[in-house]
Amino acid sequence: MDWHMSKAPRRISDARKRPAPRNLRAISAGKASKPARAGTQRESQHGFLVAARYLTDGLVDADKIVAEFGMTKAALAQSLGFAEETLQRFSRVTAPKTQHRLRDMIEILTRVAPWAGGMPQALGWYRGQSIAALGDQTAEALVKTDQAALVRSYLDGVAAGSYA
Repeated sequence: MDWHMSKAPRRISDARKRPAPRNLRAISAGKASKPARAGTQRESQHGFLVAARYLTDGLVDADKIVAEFGMTKAALAQSLGFAEETLQRFSRVTAPKTQHRLRDMIEILTRVAPWAGGMPQALGWYRGQSIAALGDQTAEALVKTDQAALVRSYLDGVAAGSYA
C-alpha cells in the first residue's frame, strides 16, 4: 500500500466525523470577523506597494522587518547602505531617505516572494542573485545606490514575459 493511501479515511463516514477547523466554526457562527490576508498591500504616499504588515502609522516599521527575517538592526542597516547605528534612533528611522530605502526593499521583496517561494527566499535572491541585465549587480546593491527604479522596471519586464 502506498504511503499516501494509508492517510486517507477508510470510510466516507470517517471523513464526516471530523470537526470543522476553529476559524470556520467561528466565522459561520458570526462571532469572528474575516481575518486580514497576509499579502494585503497598501499604496504609500510615494505610490509604492508595501505589505500592510510592515506599516505602523504610515511608516515602514524596521522592527517588524527585523523580526520576520531574523536579522539584527545593524545587518538591516548595512543591507540598506546605512551605518549600523541608523536604525537605532527613532529620528533616523523616520527620516525620508531611510523610509524610502525601506519601502524600496520591502516592495521588491513582496514582488519577488511569489516567484522565489516565500519572503526568506526572496531575501536570499535580493542579497545574492546578480542580475545580468543590470550590470551583474544584486538588487541589494542597486537599492543601496538609490537605483531601485531599475530593479522595479526589470521586475516589470520579467512579469510581462521578457527574458530574465
